[in-house]
Amino acid sequence: MEPPPFVPFTPSIQFQLYVNGQITPSQGDYIVAINANTSATTNVNAVAGETPGMPTAGEGQGTPPTYTHWDQEFVYGPATLANTNSFLYFYKVLSVGGGVTSVKFLQIVLNTNNYTFIPNASFGAGSGNVLSITLPLSNISIRGNPTPPGNPPTITNPQVTNIYVNFITTDTSGVPQDQLGPNGLGTVGYAVNLPINQDYACQLPNFSSVSGPSNPNLFIIGGQITVQAKTSVPAPIQPCV
Repeated sequence: MEPPPFVPFTPSIQFQLYVNGQITPSQGDYIVAINANTSATTNVNAVAGETPGMPTAGEGQGTPPTYTHWDQEFVYGPATLANTNSFLYFYKVLSVGGGVTSVKFLQIVLNTNNYTFIPNASFGAGSGNVLSITLPLSNISIRGNPTPPGNPPTITNPQVTNIYVNFITTDTSGVPQDQLGPNGLGTVGYAVNLPINQDYACQLPNFSSVSGPSNPNLFIIGGQITVQAKTSVPAPIQPCV
């Protein structure tokens, strides 16, 4: 009898976003916003003055939006459905000119065999109420080179050790509808910070009983984040802090 084929272990991170209704991309965007840090006090864009902290829905608004704590974003919605993967995944690049810092997001291209996307998973008594995306853990360290002249333009070292994560929904016009926290868009001081250099799994609080948008499909009620940095066996689930 031949032994089973060897399957190499690839470190990964899984984000699961739960809504009160069903994941319905035709009605708006489902966003995973990530703030990436190489230590507890050092952001990947520290050269530009950015710091560790929760990426909020408000930072994605304005003219122009600041995206102060957004270093990466995953988006699934009306404008992404025509994409090969049905979603888009970006990293932030900052540039300074004339004393003004400009922000743009560049796409991280994924091959079909290095991610797992399930847009209609289920949790609890719900059906199709979970968006699940599993990404290579190494991709979280992708960012623009902050050192002029930026050659190479993209770097991954030093590697990211911890991240802040927010789940956000918007309507089809890009207007935020909800985000993590007991008060949704009015949440102040709520943060989800987790290590990604060790096996770790955490469950977000259940926000189904708090106020939220009238559209249940854009009403975020929680989620789960699982980091498999060292082994293929998920760590015991604990509350996200």
